[in-house]
Amino acid sequence: MNLVQALRILSLISFFGLMSSLLVWILLAEHSENFPVAAWLIIGVMPLLFPMRGILYGKTYTHAWASFLMLFYLAHGIGELYSGDAIIWYPLFEVLFSSIFFIAANLYVRSSAKLRRNSQT
Repeated sequence: MNLVQALRILSLISFFGLMSSLLVWILLAEHSENFPVAAWLIIGVMPLLFPMRGILYGKTYTHAWASFLMLFYLAHGIGELYSGDAIIWYPLFEVLFSSIFFIAANLYVRSSAKLRRNSQT
């Protein structure tokens, strides 16, 4: 396994880790009854559905713009950690998975471009 494949696998694991931790957080944790769970699912998980196909197929362009999408989740997780709610595991996983995806996706794009450039010469 080369570096490009390892970075792709790491980005896949962190992407689906973020998605599953958000689903668990939204479906199992306590929320205010003023905001329905369906709205949380639409706001929290639906943006992750847009880049899913490109990430599964290893498209570098999708990895590039999806890494910027992760900045939203990173900021949200840091805000939730800072607010000091009783359960810190969910925002901690959100920060962890989104930052791992951001780093792995950017490195995947750079290393696959370098590999493609080296194979052309």
